[in-house]
Amino acid sequence: MAKRFYETVTVAARDAAFIVLLDTHELKTPAKKPMRLPNAALAQLVADEWQAQGDDIMPDSMPIMRLVSTALDRVVDVPTETAEAFAAYVMSDLLCYRAEHPEKLIEKQADSWNPLIDWAKSRFDVSLVVTAGILPVDQPPENLARFASAAGEEPLRLTALAHLAALLGSAILSLALAEAHISARQAYELAFLDDLHQIDEWGMDEEAQARLNKIELEIATIARYLSAL
Repeated sequence: MAKRFYETVTVAARDAAFIVLLDTHELKTPAKKPMRLPNAALAQLVADEWQAQGDDIMPDSMPIMRLVSTALDRVVDVPTETAEAFAAYVMSDLLCYRAEHPEKLIEKQADSWNPLIDWAKSRFDVSLVVTAGILPVDQPPENLARFASAAGEEPLRLTALAHLAALLGSAILSLALAEAHISARQAYELAFLDDLHQIDEWGMDEEAQARLNKIELEIATIARYLSAL
């Protein structure tokens, strides 16, 4: 934690990119790289986080800054590997593993998840095996290349997709959110359908609800980040 050393935060255009200025000092990444962003919208999201800081700078309160820094400091050097790691999630995608009971949850999963399975098949020309239970099933190996291609190699977008896949347990939901096929709220409800079903059936556990609220906020933040790209 460091003390706030600046008064104003502004966004400026520079060299066909956009930068964030803390007073007159250009913001850099933790690795001291210039933080050159592709548009004013994303730069403004970063600027807003720095402007919202109090007397102490709290890095944990700046998720957009963290995503941008990860992209520019790390993912930019390994885009292919990051896309492949993202695509690996489709080989054990949450949406492909269904409950065996109770019947109400089985129906809820089918009604909620089948349209996303159908969308992914059509959108990315893949075959997806859906199973009941937790035992792993083999997915067609060509799915890996197709989802890696769908992720692309642009570091800022890739960073969000990789983070989303880990958070949601689903490459399908991650791409659906990135392409605005579903909203952040829908992504949360689809990814945590089982948890929300349990809450509906048995009531709210405060600790579990707090965890879900934190995750929902994180998903919404990444969605804002993606919408600015």
